[in-house]
Amino acid sequence: MADWEEVKRLAADFQKVQLSSTTQKLSERNCIEIISWLIDRKLLDLIFSSDGKEYITPSQLVSDIKGELYDHGGRINLVELAKIIGVDLAHINAHINDVLKGSKDVHAILGQLVDNSYIARIAGEINEKLTQQGQINISDLTIQYDLPADFLQSQIVEKNLGKIIFGKQDKNDPKVYFTESFIARTKAKIRGSLAGLTRPTPIASILNNTNISEKLFFSLFDQAALYGTLTGRMTGAQYIPNVYARSQNEWVNHFYKQNGYLEFDALSRLGITDQKTYIKKQLSNQDYEILSTCIVSKSILERVEADIDECVSSKTFIDLQNNLPSVFNQKDEEMVLDLILTPQKRSQTVLIDNYVLSKAFLDKLMKDCEPLVEEKSKNTVESGKYQQYQISVQATSTRHLKAEEVEEKVDKREERRKKAAGGKSGGGTQGRETKTKSTKKSSRGAAPIRNNSESDSGEKEEKKILEIISFDDAKSVMQLPLEEEGFEDDVLDQIVQYLLPKLNEDALQKAANIFATTIADRTANRRQTHNEIQNKLNALVTDIRLFDKGIKLLPVDLQGQLIKYLLKSVGTDVVTEILNYIAAEQNLSPPMDNISNDQRLKFVNDLPSEYKNTVLPLVKSLTGQSVEEFLASIEPALAACSMILKKIDKKKDRTSVLNHKYQLLDELNKSEDLALVLHLATVVVFTTCTQTMLHCSGRHVSGVLAFLKQYLNDEQITELTSYHDFVTLMLSGGSEAENAKEKLKEKASAVKKIANDFKKPGAEK
Repeated sequence: MADWEEVKRLAADFQKVQLSSTTQKLSERNCIEIISWLIDRKLLDLIFSSDGKEYITPSQLVSDIKGELYDHGGRINLVELAKIIGVDLAHINAHINDVLKGSKDVHAILGQLVDNSYIARIAGEINEKLTQQGQINISDLTIQYDLPADFLQSQIVEKNLGKIIFGKQDKNDPKVYFTESFIARTKAKIRGSLAGLTRPTPIASILNNTNISEKLFFSLFDQAALYGTLTGRMTGAQYIPNVYARSQNEWVNHFYKQNGYLEFDALSRLGITDQKTYIKKQLSNQDYEILSTCIVSKSILERVEADIDECVSSKTFIDLQNNLPSVFNQKDEEMVLDLILTPQKRSQTVLIDNYVLSKAFLDKLMKDCEPLVEEKSKNTVESGKYQQYQISVQATSTRHLKAEEVEEKVDKREERRKKAAGGKSGGGTQGRETKTKSTKKSSRGAAPIRNNSESDSGEKEEKKILEIISFDDAKSVMQLPLEEEGFEDDVLDQIVQYLLPKLNEDALQKAANIFATTIADRTANRRQTHNEIQNKLNALVTDIRLFDKGIKLLPVDLQGQLIKYLLKSVGTDVVTEILNYIAAEQNLSPPMDNISNDQRLKFVNDLPSEYKNTVLPLVKSLTGQSVEEFLASIEPALAACSMILKKIDKKKDRTSVLNHKYQLLDELNKSEDLALVLHLATVVVFTTCTQTMLHCSGRHVSGVLAFLKQYLNDEQITELTSYHDFVTLMLSGGSEAENAKEKLKEKASAVKKIANDFKKPGAEK
């Protein structure tokens, strides 16, 4: 009672205070300042509302967040929550962790709050959807509920699987769930669609008709189909019914057993696409060999092998067309011979058209021609044709070497420019030994002459051999014995054509022996002469000197780079020529072209002193920064090789510069390489402006262009600079590369025109 009396007394005092008037009042501004002062000193923890007129405590904010989450059915966006409560979003984010700590059933997902009541509700919706459709995919649920796939799968579907959601997870695709009834219906669909098929059917057609997904079909196929097999597990695969496969197998087994071979085309007509795999599986207990168009049994190979053995021993021939099935083509016949012929037998036989001829049979034909060879060889020497042939061979060799020497001077510079510009070209032709083809219309499309003793893949250079024995001469000797053996005209011609080169080789050798009795035999093909090497080196040294003259016109900071590049390229070519010459003189193995300077120094250090003392400074100068030092080292090195360095001829220098310019222009006008066009055009303009030569790589083009601006007008500068920028974009390989390439194609003709029409300022009149 005493306590209650105390409470009533305090209430009366409180009411009295409320009803009494105060002598002093605090304004609204004073209250705000006091509260701000308390907040600044952390004596009070309050949060301003968005309009700044109200305060809220953190605990109240947390309580409001939970209340709004409940009011919105367990899911609310944080931005919307901030607007509803009336505080800044930053305060909401700052106190989210307090909400999550106080309630384990609340989740923060992608700027939203979701509680377990919402999860339970959508789990029920997912179960209802699963029951209706038979299967669901997490990807579809992600779109429908706008929630992350991982959250949907782990926090909603998997946690409620068997509780609210009644279904099973697909083992092949964890994001797919289905019901037992759906799987049962799908299996029934698959069984029904496959049971009625009697021929191979594309899987795509089955899927279209049954409206079953590809993954589900392949996962249930083994459980649902007992009527056939699949050719693969891809959309392009086919379903092969057992009844169809059984008829295929029976036909293949019967045909192979009766004939001893099986053609791939026949299997294709039966609908078998992978013939070799099918044969390997179907005829696993059979002994066979695989050819290009078919397989053949060992019994047929053994029979052919016995016939060839008889052919070799009897020194005659056999016709493969009569010993092999008619479906075999020329390649099949060659593969058969590869399988059954040992190296010894191969050296004793030759395949011409469809005939396997023993070497002994051909040697007999060659022996019949010996009187003809003797007579024709003697007549060739006596008539002087052999001597003329030797002279023409030597002249051809000399012309080839000289042309090669001239081309090397130009081509090496061109190749280096192309390499520097990012590409190089090359090529050539190589003759192949040709043989006369048969005009006989064989059912197997047989190819003409093949020599089993030679590698089919080998390529031979075409050699111009003096024809001492003509085709008609050889045929006149061989025709009678071959016709008596029953050879037709087209095969007879092929045999003569095969033996003709050998007859001419024998005749040429006999002519050489006859000629050697009257005059000493001299080697027709000699190595490069001392004088030719000397001329080549002088040409390279002249180029280096002229290039150095052009380099010295450029800014000092660019000269060092160009000198280093000049020595590394053309200077290295000079050193390589000298080292190769010395290696040949000393019977040493020449150093490889692409070796480091340290390897060259090692090679030089192993040379005799008369070469080492003079060549060593030359090799060392390659890594220096002075062309003068390199040029000063060349003359002693050449003297050690008994060579001289020609004196400078200014008239020839001018001619060399002019020729160099025309060569560059010719290459420029023919070039389709967009980067090389700029490179060549820049060097041409430089040569025209300075009347000197320049040797540079693609990375030096920008520096040379900067130097040339003093000689170019504004339009030319703009065109070349723009082209250079597009080349840089193209070579960078970025997103703009393709667009830059198209621009370069448009501008290439203009750049070529600048180079072709450019004249040195003051020289136009």
